[in-house]
Amino acid sequence: MSDWWSYGLADLLLFSPRVYYRLFETMNTTWWVVVISAFVAGLIASGLAMRHGHRGNRVILVLLSVIWAWMSYGFLWQYYRPINWAVPYLLPGFVLQAVLLAVFAARPLPLRFGWRGDLTSAIGVGFMVCAFLIYPFAGVLEGRELVQAELFGSAPDPTALGMLGFTLMARGTWRWLLLPVPLIWCVVSAATLWVMDQQIAVVMLTAVWVTIFCGWLDLKNGITTRHLTEAEIKH
Repeated sequence: MSDWWSYGLADLLLFSPRVYYRLFETMNTTWWVVVISAFVAGLIASGLAMRHGHRGNRVILVLLSVIWAWMSYGFLWQYYRPINWAVPYLLPGFVLQAVLLAVFAARPLPLRFGWRGDLTSAIGVGFMVCAFLIYPFAGVLEGRELVQAELFGSAPDPTALGMLGFTLMARGTWRWLLLPVPLIWCVVSAATLWVMDQQIAVVMLTAVWVTIFCGWLDLKNGITTRHLTEAEIKH
């Protein structure tokens, strides 16, 4: 039993960075139509979420639900599961996330997206900008080919990062049900990337702490406990 204490994170990683990023290249070239469609769907959802007021909520939730369902099957199940022993334990969480988003879209729950003009909203927008425009192409600066880009909607890292942004842009106490899965994934991904000597691991870990801070800030300012009006819920 004492041998277990000699193991580190690197001993649990059964693949190299080259193999890992090759997965995205294979997915992007094989499923390019779906990958682009999921990315565009995410852009539409983010555009609606950044608007003033609470409009297009059902569309946002439906698009995000489909995205999480596709990512669960497209990348995690088909490509990542064969090389990472931890994926079968994490995959149910991704499926649950897709189901929660679908339930929120089907029922008039008090969860509404929209620009509020506060710090949490600004950070939420920053997360989405990073997920859509910065994170997918950060690998190019590290010497990887563009075809290996991790795109929102298909790759789990930018999708989880973007989901944190969507959640911070939302109002209503129910939004916190959408945080555990992307937060856990960000921690797992940060550990994986750190072992592979990828500096972008800092981004994933920072996102976790910033999200927790925003949650505390919203609770302190009463945004978390402030109920939506009947007009907002029926809109």
